[in-house]
Amino acid sequence: MVEFTVVFAAVLLPTLMAIFEFAQLSVAKQNLRYAVFDTVRAAEAAAEQPDVAMLRARLGRALLPTLADRADGGVSTLAAAAVLAARPDLLDITYRFAGRTPTDAETALETWELEVRWCRELFFAPIKYAIPSLLRISSASWFDQACYARESLPLVAKGYVLRRSVPQTSQSR
Repeated sequence: MVEFTVVFAAVLLPTLMAIFEFAQLSVAKQNLRYAVFDTVRAAEAAAEQPDVAMLRARLGRALLPTLADRADGGVSTLAAAAVLAARPDLLDITYRFAGRTPTDAETALETWELEVRWCRELFFAPIKYAIPSLLRISSASWFDQACYARESLPLVAKGYVLRRSVPQTSQSR
């Protein structure tokens, strides 16, 4: 009985907690991918070029299922989404021009890249302290270093926005 207790406390319990943490991170990564997909759809449908504030608000709303830790799903969840969307230390958004592809003489497609980095909190104690301290050594990004300092992991998702534009042609006579 004593041997089982020692093995359970030293090996099985940390392994079980690591499995739960990995499952939570997998769900959070999938929710982030969906949020980026939803934000890309909104950016493609926008009449004008979207700004970062609109992208942040859309991402915050799309991440509501991840933030809804209560069954009420009401004002507190919306407030948590607004706080997440407003904090650049928890949600880093990069929206940059990636290229132009001419389709015919009058139109072209512009490709814009949307990269989102989300600082996701870890929950289980041994993993919460061990994993960020190991990963901190290999990262050069300021955002990743800030995530590791608060015992979190940065999750990254990318999406591409295609927008119609008029190509710039030279008019020489």
